[in-house]
This record gives sequence, structure tokens and C-alpha cells, in this order.
Amino acid sequence: MNIQDMSLKQRLLVVVAVELLYMVGSRLAIHYYSAESFQAELIRTTLRIATALIYWQLMKPLILSKKASFDTVRVAPLVVGILALFAIPVLVGNYGLSTTLALLFALTSIPVAIKEEFLFRGIVQNLLESRYGQMRAVFYASVIFTAWHIGTWEPSVWTFGQIFFVGLVLGLVYVRTGSILAAIVLHTLYDAVFSFTPLMRAPLDQNWGFVPLAIAVVAVWYWAQANKTKSGATSV
Repeated sequence: MNIQDMSLKQRLLVVVAVELLYMVGSRLAIHYYSAESFQAELIRTTLRIATALIYWQLMKPLILSKKASFDTVRVAPLVVGILALFAIPVLVGNYGLSTTLALLFALTSIPVAIKEEFLFRGIVQNLLESRYGQMRAVFYASVIFTAWHIGTWEPSVWTFGQIFFVGLVLGLVYVRTGSILAAIVLHTLYDAVFSFTPLMRAPLDQNWGFVPLAIAVVAVWYWAQANKTKSGATSV
């Protein structure tokens, strides 16, 4: 069957099946090699690239269904929000990776962001938006984004709180700009900066990260609300 002949439901079933296979493969790699190993990251990166390509082929019209707009209305809140967001790895980041691993994780931040933004913003958030509206779609997609990371990180309030609120920021940026590329670039840079932490001699306790994180969410939310993107998700 041609992709063009597949219904949206059929495409989504393939996406779900592929994602489940990715989750199993990714978690097996972590189980056998550990999350911070060279081998696990190469395996997971290969899987990310493969799944991202499949999602692009299946769901490209949905992923690109918004019209990108980079106007400068009330851009100051966005600047504040982005600066606050990148203050998080500076203040509390403490990965402590070797130089080689840090470079590897920084580079693999690119396929991480592409794959996750295609799925969670380009597909999940757009589909939710068509039913629940923009702001609720951002919230629900962030909940799903957070739950999806269970099993890939050591559980803590900070870990999953950070994932959820960063997901909100990414979702709001996507809603406001209509650009999946903007979400991918922001996601990539955030993860890449964390790869080189600690950036301070004595990083703060990670829970202090909620302070700049809250500032980032509020500032970006205010910016997004100032002039909501009018375009919505379309069917494929």
C-alpha cells in the first residue's frame, strides 16, 4: 500500500507501532550498556534517526501544517524566557561527562530533538489541538512527553518536573511561531548545553532550577498569548 493511499488512522497506527519498537530498543540499550555509555547512545541515535524518517514520510503534511510566522510582537518576554531557560543548565547542570561523551551527547541532541519534536509537537500536539484547542493541546502534549521519558531517567521531582515544563515552553514556541524548526533548534541547544555541565565550579542544588524554569514558562506563555498563531492542525 502506498503512503498516499493510507488513511490518517492507518498512519497513526504505524506511528504507534514504530514508537513502541523504538521505546523497547532504546530501553534495552540503556539496560545493557547504561544511559551514559557510548554504545547505548549510538544505538539510540540510530533508532532516533530511523523513526524520525518514518514519521516524516508518514506525517509530513501534519508536521508542516502550521504557517511559520516570526513577527516581533512583544518579543521581550520571549528573550526573558529563553535566557531563563538556558540559565537552568548553567546554574544546576551537573552531568560530569568526559569530554568525548559530552561532545557525543551534544551532537546527538540534534536527532533527539528532531525525532521528539516531530512526534510530540508535530504529531501529538497538532492532533490534540484540532480537538481541544491550542493551550490545552500544549498541556496534554507535555504530559504525554513527560510520561514517555519514564524509564530513561532516574525518577525525581526535578527530572520529570523539568521535562514537563520544558515541554510546555517548546509547545508554546511551536504554537506561537508555527515552526517545527524553531522547537527543534531550541530543544537541541538546551540538551546540548546540558551535555557540557557542570559550567559552574559548584552547581546549585537541582531544585533551584525550578526558579528560572518558572520564569521561562511564565514569560514564554505571556509572549505566546500576546498574539496566538491563528493556524491550526489540518487533516492528512
